[in-house]
Amino acid sequence: MSGVGFMVLAVLGFVVQDAAVKWLTGGYTVAEILLLRCLITLGVVGLAAGATSFQQLRTRQLRLHLARGLMLLASAGTFFFAFSRLPLADAYTIFYMAPLAMTVFAALLLREKVPRRAAWAIALGLLGVGIVVAPQVEGGTLAAYLACVAGTVTYSLVGVMTRRLAIEETPLALLFYPCLVMSACTAPLAAWAWVTPGPADAGVFVVIGLLWPIATWFFAAALKRAPVARLAPIEYSSIVWVVAIDYFAFATTPATTTLVGSAVIIVACMLLVERRP
Repeated sequence: MSGVGFMVLAVLGFVVQDAAVKWLTGGYTVAEILLLRCLITLGVVGLAAGATSFQQLRTRQLRLHLARGLMLLASAGTFFFAFSRLPLADAYTIFYMAPLAMTVFAALLLREKVPRRAAWAIALGLLGVGIVVAPQVEGGTLAAYLACVAGTVTYSLVGVMTRRLAIEETPLALLFYPCLVMSACTAPLAAWAWVTPGPADAGVFVVIGLLWPIATWFFAAALKRAPVARLAPIEYSSIVWVVAIDYFAFATTPATTTLVGSAVIIVACMLLVERRP
């Protein structure tokens, strides 16, 4: 399969996972959703390691894995909270700022060179966020938008850490250690307000636990087979899917400001994509 094909599957996988999470937030705490997702993913990783080699789980970067796990916990927790209060399209629009934030952190932490147009891209991206959030400043959903911003920042830090770890760590290790960290952190909170899932909801939990590692693998496979410049437009096509899911599954129509702001942010991020002849 081509890189574009894998990217389409990855985007669909992540969107369906997030829609399922939004559905579950109506009856379960964010901590329980995170815990069960991680436990199911750990089972998948264990089976994969058993079928190949448990040596794939060895690491010399335990501290960095711990830090990455905590950042993933913060990112997932804040976004799952936002999903319970916002349309998916609004949350995804803020998340589209991640490449811009990652550029800043890569320059600060990894001393990577960034193109001169990055400053213009970041300014344009912030304008897009303002277009989406400004109408909600006086509304009760402001906390959810701020959670999206926090989730985007922590996810960007995860991206920088992943770039460091991916040099010598296996994909299974990159899933295994953060799942351990998140499971340990969420278990006490989940137990405090535990709700035993019924058969239907249990099936939804299994789906999100399977989709996370599978979509992550599709994403990695896409990056190995095609340049970023070709894949970026496919990744941003997720706005089409989330708008459709909002409308058909949650009876929500996106605000005009959300669509306009999303377009502005996507243009800003595309300015950072290197295009070679």
